[in-house]
Amino acid sequence: MLIVKALTKNLLFVAVMYVCFRYLGNFAANQSTVLTAVVWLGYGLYEKLNLSRKSGDAFTPFCVTLFPNWYLLLSDFKLIRGEEDWKRLCDEANKVPAIKFNVFRQGLSFTVIRPPSDDGLLPGLAFWDNAKRFLNELELNEPIIDQEDERLRFGFGEKHKFFDHPNWSSLPRIVFRWGIKGYEIGLEVQDDWWDERCQSGELKELANVKKHTDHLCGATRLVIATLPYSEFAAYYQKINYAQQKRLQEEWNKQLEANGWKRKEEEDSEIQDPWWHVEHKYFSVSNRSI
Repeated sequence: MLIVKALTKNLLFVAVMYVCFRYLGNFAANQSTVLTAVVWLGYGLYEKLNLSRKSGDAFTPFCVTLFPNWYLLLSDFKLIRGEEDWKRLCDEANKVPAIKFNVFRQGLSFTVIRPPSDDGLLPGLAFWDNAKRFLNELELNEPIIDQEDERLRFGFGEKHKFFDHPNWSSLPRIVFRWGIKGYEIGLEVQDDWWDERCQSGELKELANVKKHTDHLCGATRLVIATLPYSEFAAYYQKINYAQQKRLQEEWNKQLEANGWKRKEEEDSEIQDPWWHVEHKYFSVSNRSI
C-alpha cells in the first residue's frame, strides 16, 4: 500500500509539472518533458536531504559505560578459584599506573556521536573513550589483565599467571559488541579450555550460554548477556510526553526478558543524569551529552 501511494504521488507530481510547463508556460513538448524531468529529480534530491536532516536533528549524542561484576563473573565461569586468586588479581590491577587504561578498574566506555546510515549498524559512529579511537562497527575487546611481556606469546601448556586458564595470547578478554538481537556482552576464552570446563559439569547451566568459536584462533566468545537495542532508542528519536511512559514500559519489558533490571532513581535534590541498568554480571549506564 505504501509503495502504491508513493508511486501515485510521483506520477501526479510529474503530470502536474508537465501540464504547467506545456500549457501555462507555452513550452514545446520536448522542452516540457526535459524541464519536468529536471524538476522531478531536483525534488527527489530535496526530499532525501530533508529526510537526512530530520534524522540528524532527532539524534542526540550519548555516552555509555560498562562495568562487570568481576568477582561473580570470574568465579562463576571458573577463571578464579577463590579469595586468594581474587586478591592476587586485584593487587596486580592496582599496580597499573593511573594514567594507563585498565579495564579491570575502569570498565569500558564509548561515546556515540553520529547515527548510522540507512544501511549501517547500530549504534553508528562511536568513539571508544578508553582506546581513543573511532569505530564504525562497535566491538570493544580488551584483556582483563594485560601482561605486557607475554601479550603476543602463545604459552603452550603453561597456566595463566592470574587465571585458571591457559596462557593463550591475551585471553581471557572482556567483550562488548553489536549482535543480531542487541549488544552482546561476555568473555573471550580459549576454546579447548571452555570445552573441558563444560564437559566437567562444574559450570552447570552456564555451559549452555551462547557461544561463537573461532577455530583458527583457538578462541571462543561467550555471550553472557544481551542488552536490547531499545535501551538507547530514546537517543535516536524525538519522544513527546504522551509517548514516553508507554515506550519506557515496553523498553523495560525487553530489558527484563533479557535478564536486566532498570535501577530506580533514589529521591535526591540533585537528579542523576545517568540511566542505569543492571544484570547479574554487568552494569551499564548511559546519558546524553
